[in-house]
Amino acid sequence: MAITVMEVLKNLPRTNCGDCGQATCLAFATRVIKEGEDLDKCPHLTGAGADMGQAVRAQQEAGVGRRRESLAISLEVLQEKVAPLDFAALAEGLGATYGEEAGRPYLSLMYFGHRLQVFKDELRYPAGAHADPWDAILLYNYIAFQGQEPVAGRWIAYNSLPNSVSKSKTLARLEQKLADHFAGQTARLKQRIDELGGKMVAVGGEDADVQAAFMPLPKVPLLLSFWDAEAEEGFAPQAHWLFDASVTLYLDLESMLFLVEHLMERLMEE
Repeated sequence: MAITVMEVLKNLPRTNCGDCGQATCLAFATRVIKEGEDLDKCPHLTGAGADMGQAVRAQQEAGVGRRRESLAISLEVLQEKVAPLDFAALAEGLGATYGEEAGRPYLSLMYFGHRLQVFKDELRYPAGAHADPWDAILLYNYIAFQGQEPVAGRWIAYNSLPNSVSKSKTLARLEQKLADHFAGQTARLKQRIDELGGKMVAVGGEDADVQAAFMPLPKVPLLLSFWDAEAEEGFAPQAHWLFDASVTLYLDLESMLFLVEHLMERLMEE
């Protein structure tokens, strides 16, 4: 029998701490079953709750949950939003170039170092690029925002954005994961930054051991600051992401987190 929202909830701490990025444990349990959220995003699972993780993942992969359905619905809604848009008029403002293929308009833009073609009903990758079905959600969101403003050139924290309080905890957890991964490996982090096309920078007088800017999307730069652990001083490793002040003109809060998580996955690849 399929695992239900209430069964997941019974195995959560039910403290509504928000560490998973959701306001309540019920909201998180609902996303696990209905949206395919990763149960491990609750850092307080113990006993039966931790054991349930494998069964939940198997249920999601089998399509018993709504992950695939949710993706399909989200994609359909976004494609309907971009269908009436004039790609030719939007191209320059989005940092893209306009093209047509057999009368079908598309935008060609850089995404994590690869040039993709975004049609109104299809996302096309170049040969050798890794395809992720969630990329389409992010890219159609980016287009649907119809951003036309230049990059502001001023870095801001995620938690300074409106309605970001609960989701800021998710970003903090991602930052700690990155910091722990590269603790004692500053040289390796610099190598991965270079391999991914990041640029070493020095911004705002920060005393970070590593500071690098990335451009995963044409109008959405990200800034990573990393401080390595100092055992003698008792300092743990830290990592922080900053966004350009114009980011809300191009992405919503969820898409920003998705972008950071994707970049982190690439940085931590062996």
